Amino acid sequence: MDKKEFEALNTLKYLEGIKGRHTELVSVYIPAGFSLDIIRNHLSDERNTASNIKDRNNRKNVITALDKVINELKLIGQTPPNGLVIFCGNVSDKEGEPDIRLWSMEPPERSDIRIYRCDQQFVTQPLKDMFSKTNVYGLLVMDNREATIGLLDGSSISVLKRIKSLVPGKFSKGGQSAMRFTREREGLIRDFYKEIGEAMKDLLSDRGIAGLIIGGPGPAKDNFVEGGFLPSTFKVLGVRNVGDTDQNGLDELIEKSKDILVNVRRLEERDYVQKLLGSIAKNDRMSVYGESETKAELEADNVDTLLISEGLDEQRKNDLYYIGNERGAKVEIISLNSGDGLQLYNLGGVAALLKRPSKG
Repeated sequence: MDKKEFEALNTLKYLEGIKGRHTELVSVYIPAGFSLDIIRNHLSDERNTASNIKDRNNRKNVITALDKVINELKLIGQTPPNGLVIFCGNVSDKEGEPDIRLWSMEPPERSDIRIYRCDQQFVTQPLKDMFSKTNVYGLLVMDNREATIGLLDGSSISVLKRIKSLVPGKFSKGGQSAMRFTREREGLIRDFYKEIGEAMKDLLSDRGIAGLIIGGPGPAKDNFVEGGFLPSTFKVLGVRNVGDTDQNGLDELIEKSKDILVNVRRLEERDYVQKLLGSIAKNDRMSVYGESETKAELEADNVDTLLISEGLDEQRKNDLYYIGNERGAKVEIISLNSGDGLQLYNLGGVAALLKRPSKG
């Protein structure tokens, strides 16, 4: 996570905590390429309308906030390449003693969102989603007896549905003819595959997935993919051999799909933490963990990568981030959504991979 993203997310978290006494908090989202003149004219009209607000303090705060936003747009002059988002309003918790502040940000990606809203809270979620955006992948592990449908979103794996089939084993019991048994079994397999395809359509179609990764212990996964049981809108990114068809199978599927999931945060976090744990196990002095030990290496300019757990309180997390950034270290915030993340948290929530062996 770079400094710009870290500071933006911290600002958004602060803005989320602000609650207006009235509808006095102004949020303005301007799409990329959109004329600031049009936005200024719109806000001038809204300013005139705000003069009708009955409550005197609210009226004054809204008009002052809109004036600030209009002046900010004049200073900016031209919409930035990715668009523009402005938040402005009274952040004071004392009635009658306003403190009107303004925040202006360029989205991290080209935005087509246009919003104007006066409310008791700022509209932060659209911008937060842009900064936190990660590729989302649909997952499936299956054989002819059961299937597990999952979702990989950043570093988080979730199980969406488990399905059991009615398909019997390969050999008939009793006097049923082998040919009839085979036909009935193949029919049940097709029905099962259809059920999986329909479930994936229902569960994944509206999630904006980048594609599907499918695995399993035998040929069923290949037969399912090649048999046309998936909607044509789904893109299969890869098929892998894995040993299980449950949560363990999903974990193994991700591990075996590194070539596909090159940008998935979960794998990055795993690599960092596993490198740390490997260093600790070898006692090669190329890593440290714990706050005091890590700060000592930062002071010695000996930190290559600083690992900070998402589970730390905000003040400690921020302090460590800025110390690491000032010392030129690569800073990584590690989530709590995986076993690797929990291991870092249990080591004190902060650790470092070093440039040279520690003298401590």
